[in-house]
Amino acid sequence: MPGMLSTIGMVSHLMAALGFAALGLILAMRRRPTGFRLSVALASFITAFWAAGHVYAARFGAADAALLIQLETLRTAAWIAVLVVLQRRSWGLADRPSSVFFVALLLGFVIALQIALPMLFDVGGMAPPTADQSRAALLFVTTRLVVAISGLVLLHNLYINSKQTEGWSFRLFAVALGVIFAYDLNLYTLQFLLGVANPELVEIRGAVNALAVPLLFLSFRTDGEVGRFQLSHQAAFHTVSFSMIGLYLIIMSLLAYGLKMTGGDWGQLLQVTFLAITVIAGALVMLSPRFRAELKVRIARNFYRYRYDYRVEWLRFIETIDAAPSDQLGQQPIRERLIEAVAAVLDCPGGALLEPAEDGGFEVTARWRWNTLMMQPVAAGSDFAAFLQDSARIVDFDSLRRDADRPAQPAGGGSHGSLQLPEWALADRSIWLAVPLSHRDTLTGILILQRSLAARDLNWEDYDLLRTLGRQGASYLAEAETQARLDEAKTFDEFNRRFAFVMHDLKNVVSQLGLVARNAERHADKPEFRADMVATLNSSVTKMNDLLALLGRHGDAKPPPPGEQDGEVDLARTATIVTAAIRRQHPAIALEGAEESLFVAGDADRLEAMLTHLVQNAVDASAPDAVIRIALERSAKTVQLVVSDRGHGMSKAFIREELFKPFRSTKDGGFGIGAFEAREIARMHGGRLQVASKPGEGSSFTITLPLPARARAHRESA
Repeated sequence: MPGMLSTIGMVSHLMAALGFAALGLILAMRRRPTGFRLSVALASFITAFWAAGHVYAARFGAADAALLIQLETLRTAAWIAVLVVLQRRSWGLADRPSSVFFVALLLGFVIALQIALPMLFDVGGMAPPTADQSRAALLFVTTRLVVAISGLVLLHNLYINSKQTEGWSFRLFAVALGVIFAYDLNLYTLQFLLGVANPELVEIRGAVNALAVPLLFLSFRTDGEVGRFQLSHQAAFHTVSFSMIGLYLIIMSLLAYGLKMTGGDWGQLLQVTFLAITVIAGALVMLSPRFRAELKVRIARNFYRYRYDYRVEWLRFIETIDAAPSDQLGQQPIRERLIEAVAAVLDCPGGALLEPAEDGGFEVTARWRWNTLMMQPVAAGSDFAAFLQDSARIVDFDSLRRDADRPAQPAGGGSHGSLQLPEWALADRSIWLAVPLSHRDTLTGILILQRSLAARDLNWEDYDLLRTLGRQGASYLAEAETQARLDEAKTFDEFNRRFAFVMHDLKNVVSQLGLVARNAERHADKPEFRADMVATLNSSVTKMNDLLALLGRHGDAKPPPPGEQDGEVDLARTATIVTAAIRRQHPAIALEGAEESLFVAGDADRLEAMLTHLVQNAVDASAPDAVIRIALERSAKTVQLVVSDRGHGMSKAFIREELFKPFRSTKDGGFGIGAFEAREIARMHGGRLQVASKPGEGSSFTITLPLPARARAHRESA
């Protein structure tokens, strides 16, 4: 509030006067000034005039306090007008004369009230008001608070929205005006609570306002143009919401103050009780989904040329569809997420999805917050399904209900032709819209939406957005269905691959049994042969049972980390068993390094199968008397198993393009999966398979497997 300023106060306001005057001149003298720059220049001149009035009053003591109050009113109103100019295009003020009149009337009322009160009552000065002046002074301070809160709320939401549009230009501008409005809010809040203005805050007010000058200047020197700012629907919603909250709290505080004055001994109790009730009631109203939906509809209808911020709607739709799973509740099914994503556009509290049934009709396959819906399947060939398939238009059930005897003409949605209201929608008036989900000109689903929380008059924009989301939703459903089929095909592919491995291993068992049968003709009478034959038969039965178990397994679990499997296998013993079995058909085989145990983590049967495949391939590639070498080597962290032969060898091209391709074999009757399975088993155990070969010189297969964690720790400690 105005009063006699000290020397510090005079210097403080002199800084503000000079700074804003210079800023106004700079902006006004620029070439091709925009309307927004001129409005800022005008507000700067008015602010400079307000500060100069305080300097003149402090220097000569000739200014009336009421005049200084009017100058401050004009200063604050000028900056509020700057914010309105900044948002005129976003709010549609240029195309809506009624909206211009409404905004001008509201601002004019507040400004007129601030001008009239000092003229009728003595509300100025730093002394506490008298009893006759207290109510007028309280009302005046309240209007100051309303303006300061409104300015801060506008700036807050504009600043949040400017992060993706304006960059530093608008941020500097918002901070500059925020300094002015925040200081006023602090000043008048203390005066509202204490009944008198704080003289120290009044003294330095000019210097604080002067701090905004360099920020305003820099905001017009950066790479952005503040005047091009476009207020988003979301920012407008938060602006109006917080403005309503602030105004609501101010009104309730005034009423509570009145109760305290008139309530006598019960005044304080009535004041506290009333404030608690009104705050709770206000919170319930503001948090109500119906209220929020109605407010968004009102804002879009009265302030914007288009109802939707399509960038925001599209990003929200995608985020809802691609929602990450929750740790506690799990991921919501894709169909429910699709219903939610479309329903949220029109603030629908629920929805249901119909998809093709086996009989050609459509039946409910998913619901979202609409368990009360009692809906029969849509019959195949029905008029309703045929209409959606042929026209791909949105069906407004309200328009069908308005006249069930003649064709309905929905606004913006196109003609429904001869479509009549379905029986299942006759009694349930909560059934509002039907959105076709069309994918490549085929109706793949029907989305039924529950009536919106807010009353809406649908137009072409609503129908176009719903049709677009319907087509996109249909593509998501088609993708999900395709992925389900791929998963099913993958399951069959895994079974087929496992079956091929079993057949390959079974072929080796049959070869061993055939060898036993051929030798039995010559050595059946020998006890040693009969004992060996029994051992071979038992081993073959065990191996075939293991193969059947592998074939019946529905899925392989993810292997543990390399070297940390539960079981440990003596690779030296495994190599000894495989060597003994292969030596029956190829005596020229040598085993080296198997004198001591070499433990690795893994599955004994799978590791034996891996080594059998490699040795059998070496036998097939070698002459009957050619030596095949199996060598085991240990290092600090790994074990190496080398299978080498002097057979016909392979070219680099064959190794790169053919060797590890399943079902490709150069042998008659071969399955072509031995090397492939050996490599996969090595990878499953955290190892790798390397091949070195030259045509005519032979091949060398090297398997490198990690030592178990326990064995590594033992070697490191040793």
